[in-house]
Amino acid sequence: MKQSMASRGEQPLVSIFMSVRNGADSIRRAIESVRAQTYPNIEFVVQDGASTDGTLDILRSFGSAIALVSEPDNGPNQGFWRALNRCKGEFIGSCLADEELLPDAVERAVELLRKHPTTGAITGDALITDETGATTGFWKSGPFNLIDYLLCDYCPYFVSSFFRRQALLDVGLVSDVWRPDCVEFELWCRLATRSTIEYVPTTFAKYASHLEQSTNNTRDVVFHFTGRLRYIISMCSEDGFLGAAPLLRTLFIWNHARTFINHAVAVGRHETAKALYRITTDTLSEFEPVRLGEILYDENYLSRVSARNARNKLLQRIPEIFSFALGQERMKRLADNAEQALFAARYDETARGASPLKALLWARPSQPLPLPPPLDMSVKANLYAQLASRYEAGNQPLQALALWQAIARLAGLPGSPFDLGDKRIGYTHLANVK
Repeated sequence: MKQSMASRGEQPLVSIFMSVRNGADSIRRAIESVRAQTYPNIEFVVQDGASTDGTLDILRSFGSAIALVSEPDNGPNQGFWRALNRCKGEFIGSCLADEELLPDAVERAVELLRKHPTTGAITGDALITDETGATTGFWKSGPFNLIDYLLCDYCPYFVSSFFRRQALLDVGLVSDVWRPDCVEFELWCRLATRSTIEYVPTTFAKYASHLEQSTNNTRDVVFHFTGRLRYIISMCSEDGFLGAAPLLRTLFIWNHARTFINHAVAVGRHETAKALYRITTDTLSEFEPVRLGEILYDENYLSRVSARNARNKLLQRIPEIFSFALGQERMKRLADNAEQALFAARYDETARGASPLKALLWARPSQPLPLPPPLDMSVKANLYAQLASRYEAGNQPLQALALWQAIARLAGLPGSPFDLGDKRIGYTHLANVK
């Protein structure tokens, strides 16, 4: 590593870890990005899953610059977990085989973490690349909050994040049993319940997005997705951090399903999408149905809301004299029958040109994988407020304040000190970034 700052003895040890299996095409670029860091005191921990494509030869060629262990594992999660647990540094970061750290990433991360000693982790922005390392876009991150993360509306890039090892120990890194199928997800959830996670608008790394990565592999995705749902269930159980919360559990699961399924479809993995859908419906079938407001929240939620709105409009438009003549009981029965018919016709009031009459005459074809729509801002604000109150009750004022700030952003308060300008949190700009 470059030694432009100070001697090793004056700087805290930073662990950068990598878990890899068969990454020969890109791993040299990743290794060189770690070796090129301007920060002097780095241990580079690599966990190889018994690669067979020449990766191991490349790793061994760097000699003592890499703390290498090679052994079979059962997939990316186990390799990730083994590598993380081998880290001994005061601060911890990562760089996978198709990623790169910018040259001063570690130096800047150490400076920030030392300046804010109560912060458990920092997360920033990233350049997006293809499998060759060519830049294809930019990932704009944003303030972390647990609700957005559990809704799968936002996810920090791990390569652009750095952790205080003590914060990880405090949430059970060594002492607790963790789920083997969603280690990264569990890590963020645990940290968010006990520590502070700070967003810094700084680009730390390059994140690779391509069809061959693990997030597009059916086996890995199904394994990881199942683990996420099970961890969500545990968090929303009587003994979990959020307590017995059936509505939250259902919202989190369906929103996870929408994100993962839409991604699978977008990259042409239709069988993966079907598998994820089956896992979602099978998982939710274990519990009693729940309602969001007055409406059953399930895959048909949008049609249920549209039918209910049409029912209410129908009642408003019927002249009072007819209502009086028919009587309240018959009017209610008429409205209920109309609502049921519109629901059966899969009426969607958000569709262009949609009308209740057309929906009844020409029923829309059934969707193969129907999903509830994204939550509106008022629902999200309510969820933020619930979690903020829980943080306050647990004497975690900083985490609570971050959520009240998020509510202010959602509300678009004029002149709000919490305004970030672009209110989108966690988005990708696909462009030719120089």
